Amino acid sequence: MTLLVAATGLRFSEVAGLQWQDVDYANDCIHVRRTWIDGQTSEKLKTKQSRSAVPMAAELAQFLRDWRKVTANGKPTDWVFASSKTHGRTPRVGNMLVADHLRPAAIKAGVNLKPGQRFGFHNLRHSLSSLLITGQKSDVRTTQDILSHSNPATTIELYTQSPMAQRIAAQESVLRAILEQPTRRARIRTGRNGSRTRLRRLR
Repeated sequence: MTLLVAATGLRFSEVAGLQWQDVDYANDCIHVRRTWIDGQTSEKLKTKQSRSAVPMAAELAQFLRDWRKVTANGKPTDWVFASSKTHGRTPRVGNMLVADHLRPAAIKAGVNLKPGQRFGFHNLRHSLSSLLITGQKSDVRTTQDILSHSNPATTIELYTQSPMAQRIAAQESVLRAILEQPTRRARIRTGRNGSRTRLRRLR
Protein backbone atom coordinates (compact mmCIF):
# COMPACT_ATOMS: atom_id res chain seq x y z
CA MET A 1 0.00 0.00 0.00
CA THR A 2 2.79 2.43 0.90
CA LEU A 3 4.52 1.81 -2.42
CA LEU A 4 1.28 2.36 -4.32
CA VAL A 5 0.62 5.70 -2.60
CA ALA A 6 4.24 6.82 -3.00
CA ALA A 7 4.36 5.95 -6.71
CA THR A 8 0.92 7.14 -7.79
CA GLY A 9 0.11 9.98 -5.39
CA LEU A 10 -3.33 8.53 -4.78
CA ARG A 11 -5.14 9.72 -1.67
CA PHE A 12 -5.46 7.10 1.05
CA SER A 13 -9.26 7.08 0.69
CA GLU A 14 -8.81 6.30 -3.01
CA VAL A 15 -6.36 3.48 -2.35
CA ALA A 16 -8.59 2.05 0.35
CA GLY A 17 -11.48 2.08 -2.11
CA LEU A 18 -9.65 0.09 -4.78
CA GLN A 19 -10.93 -3.31 -5.79
CA TRP A 20 -9.06 -5.78 -7.94
CA GLN A 21 -11.38 -5.08 -10.85
CA ASP A 22 -10.01 -1.53 -10.89
CA VAL A 23 -6.48 -2.69 -11.69
CA ASP A 24 -6.25 -2.65 -15.48
CA TYR A 25 -3.16 -4.66 -16.42
CA ALA A 26 -4.05 -4.62 -20.11
CA ASN A 27 -3.87 -0.83 -20.31
CA ASP A 28 -1.21 -0.24 -17.65
CA CYS A 29 -3.44 1.85 -15.43
CA ILE A 30 -5.62 1.89 -12.33
CA HIS A 31 -9.17 3.20 -12.34
CA VAL A 32 -10.34 5.14 -9.29
CA ARG A 33 -14.08 4.57 -9.04
CA ARG A 34 -14.83 4.96 -5.34
CA THR A 35 -13.38 6.05 -2.01
CA TRP A 36 -13.54 4.61 1.47
CA ILE A 37 -13.98 7.23 4.18
CA ASP A 38 -15.10 6.77 7.78
CA GLY A 39 -16.24 3.23 7.17
CA GLN A 40 -18.35 4.04 4.15
CA THR A 41 -18.01 3.69 0.40
CA SER A 42 -18.60 6.72 -1.77
CA GLU A 43 -18.51 7.11 -5.54
CA LYS A 44 -18.13 10.87 -5.16
CA LEU A 45 -14.47 11.64 -5.75
CA LYS A 46 -12.65 14.76 -4.57
CA THR A 47 -12.05 16.25 -8.02
CA LYS A 48 -13.14 15.58 -11.58
CA GLN A 49 -9.52 14.71 -12.37
CA SER A 50 -9.65 11.93 -9.77
CA ARG A 51 -11.59 9.81 -12.27
CA SER A 52 -8.73 9.91 -14.75
CA ALA A 53 -6.84 6.67 -15.26
CA VAL A 54 -3.83 6.42 -12.95
CA PRO A 55 -0.62 5.28 -14.70
CA MET A 56 0.80 1.96 -13.58
CA ALA A 57 4.41 1.20 -14.45
CA ALA A 58 5.49 -2.39 -15.04
CA GLU A 59 7.29 -2.57 -11.69
CA LEU A 60 4.21 -1.41 -9.82
CA ALA A 61 2.02 -3.84 -11.75
CA GLN A 62 4.30 -6.69 -10.74
CA PHE A 63 4.11 -5.72 -7.07
CA LEU A 64 0.33 -5.79 -7.28
CA ARG A 65 0.37 -9.16 -9.02
CA ASP A 66 2.62 -10.54 -6.29
CA TRP A 67 0.33 -9.12 -3.60
CA ARG A 68 -2.74 -10.65 -5.18
CA LYS A 69 -1.08 -14.07 -5.12
CA VAL A 70 -0.57 -13.98 -1.35
CA THR A 71 -3.66 -12.13 -0.16
CA ALA A 72 -6.71 -14.09 0.89
CA ASN A 73 -8.89 -11.57 -0.94
CA GLY A 74 -8.14 -11.78 -4.64
CA LYS A 75 -11.53 -11.85 -6.31
CA PRO A 76 -12.41 -9.00 -8.72
CA THR A 77 -14.77 -7.34 -6.23
CA ASP A 78 -12.47 -7.80 -3.22
CA TRP A 79 -10.66 -4.85 -1.73
CA VAL A 80 -7.05 -4.67 -2.89
CA PHE A 81 -5.99 -3.95 0.69
CA ALA A 82 -8.63 -5.81 2.67
CA SER A 83 -8.65 -5.93 6.44
CA SER A 84 -7.94 -9.32 7.94
CA LYS A 85 -9.72 -8.26 11.13
CA THR A 86 -13.01 -7.94 9.25
CA HIS A 87 -12.24 -11.00 7.11
CA GLY A 88 -12.03 -8.87 4.00
CA ARG A 89 -15.36 -7.12 4.37
CA THR A 90 -13.70 -3.71 4.68
CA PRO A 91 -10.39 -2.13 3.65
CA ARG A 92 -7.59 -1.62 6.12
CA VAL A 93 -7.73 1.39 8.46
CA GLY A 94 -5.35 4.22 7.65
CA ASN A 95 -4.55 5.60 11.11
CA MET A 96 -3.68 2.14 12.40
CA LEU A 97 -1.35 1.53 9.47
CA VAL A 98 0.35 4.86 10.11
CA ALA A 99 0.78 4.26 13.84
CA ASP A 100 1.92 0.66 13.53
CA HIS A 101 4.00 0.78 10.35
CA LEU A 102 4.43 4.02 8.41
CA ARG A 103 5.50 6.35 11.21
CA PRO A 104 7.96 3.89 12.83
CA ALA A 105 9.44 3.16 9.39
CA ALA A 106 9.86 6.87 8.68
CA ILE A 107 11.63 7.48 11.99
CA LYS A 108 13.87 4.48 11.39
CA ALA A 109 14.72 5.87 7.95
CA GLY A 110 15.85 9.14 9.54
CA VAL A 111 12.80 11.37 9.17
CA ASN A 112 12.87 13.88 12.01
CA LEU A 113 9.38 13.67 13.52
CA LYS A 114 8.66 15.48 16.74
CA PRO A 115 6.27 13.98 19.30
CA GLY A 116 2.74 14.75 18.22
CA GLN A 117 3.78 15.95 14.77
CA ARG A 118 1.29 14.89 12.13
CA PHE A 119 2.58 12.38 9.64
CA GLY A 120 0.72 10.03 7.36
CA PHE A 121 0.10 8.77 3.87
CA HIS A 122 -0.69 12.28 2.66
CA ASN A 123 2.94 13.22 3.20
CA LEU A 124 3.81 10.80 0.43
CA ARG A 125 1.78 12.91 -2.02
CA HIS A 126 3.84 15.96 -1.11
CA SER A 127 7.06 13.97 -1.44
CA LEU A 128 6.04 12.71 -4.86
CA SER A 129 5.27 16.23 -6.07
CA SER A 130 8.62 17.56 -4.87
CA LEU A 131 10.49 14.60 -6.34
CA LEU A 132 8.82 14.88 -9.74
CA ILE A 133 9.20 18.65 -10.16
CA THR A 134 12.45 19.49 -8.37
CA GLY A 135 14.18 16.13 -8.54
CA GLN A 136 13.10 14.51 -11.80
CA LYS A 137 12.35 17.83 -13.57
CA SER A 138 8.92 16.68 -14.67
CA ASP A 139 6.69 19.39 -16.07
CA VAL A 140 3.98 20.85 -13.87
CA ARG A 141 1.13 19.55 -16.02
CA THR A 142 2.32 15.95 -15.74
CA THR A 143 2.67 16.25 -11.99
CA GLN A 144 -0.73 17.92 -11.74
CA ASP A 145 -2.33 15.04 -13.63
CA ILE A 146 -0.60 12.42 -11.48
CA LEU A 147 -1.82 14.07 -8.29
CA SER A 148 -5.30 14.71 -9.75
CA HIS A 149 -5.21 18.41 -8.92
CA SER A 150 -7.81 20.59 -10.60
CA ASN A 151 -5.50 23.62 -10.39
CA PRO A 152 -1.76 23.60 -11.18
CA ALA A 153 -1.25 26.29 -8.52
CA THR A 154 -2.13 23.71 -5.89
CA THR A 155 0.62 21.44 -7.19
CA ILE A 156 3.23 24.19 -7.05
CA GLU A 157 2.21 26.23 -4.02
CA LEU A 158 1.04 23.59 -1.57
CA TYR A 159 2.66 20.32 -2.59
CA THR A 160 6.07 21.10 -4.03
CA GLN A 161 9.12 21.98 -1.98
CA SER A 162 12.65 22.26 -3.25
CA PRO A 163 15.43 20.74 -1.12
CA MET A 164 17.96 23.14 0.43
CA ALA A 165 20.75 21.76 -1.73
CA GLN A 166 18.79 22.61 -4.85
CA ARG A 167 17.99 26.09 -3.57
CA ILE A 168 21.69 26.69 -2.93
CA ALA A 169 22.55 25.37 -6.39
CA ALA A 170 20.00 27.76 -7.91
CA GLN A 171 21.45 30.66 -5.94
CA GLU A 172 24.97 29.72 -7.05
CA SER A 173 23.87 29.77 -10.69
CA VAL A 174 22.49 33.28 -10.20
CA LEU A 175 25.69 34.43 -8.54
CA ARG A 176 27.74 32.98 -11.39
CA ALA A 177 25.55 34.79 -13.90
CA ILE A 178 26.11 38.05 -12.02
CA LEU A 179 29.76 37.77 -11.11
CA GLU A 180 30.96 36.26 -14.36
CA GLN A 181 29.41 38.99 -16.51
CA PRO A 182 32.13 40.50 -18.71
CA THR A 183 33.31 43.90 -17.48
CA ARG A 184 32.78 46.87 -19.70
CA ARG A 185 35.62 48.99 -20.98
CA ALA A 186 35.67 52.17 -22.91
CA ARG A 187 37.28 52.16 -26.32
CA ILE A 188 38.07 55.15 -28.46
CA ARG A 189 37.68 54.90 -32.20
CA THR A 190 38.89 57.51 -34.64
CA GLY A 191 36.51 58.09 -37.50
CA ARG A 192 37.40 58.86 -41.10
CA ASN A 193 36.73 62.53 -40.55
CA GLY A 194 39.04 62.59 -37.58
CA SER A 195 36.29 62.64 -34.98
CA ARG A 196 36.78 60.50 -31.98
CA THR A 197 33.88 58.36 -30.80
CA ARG A 198 33.69 56.88 -27.33
CA LEU A 199 32.42 53.30 -27.58
CA ARG A 200 31.53 50.69 -25.04
CA ARG A 201 32.52 47.16 -25.65
CA LEU A 202 32.37 43.89 -23.76
CA ARG A 203 35.62 42.26 -22.82
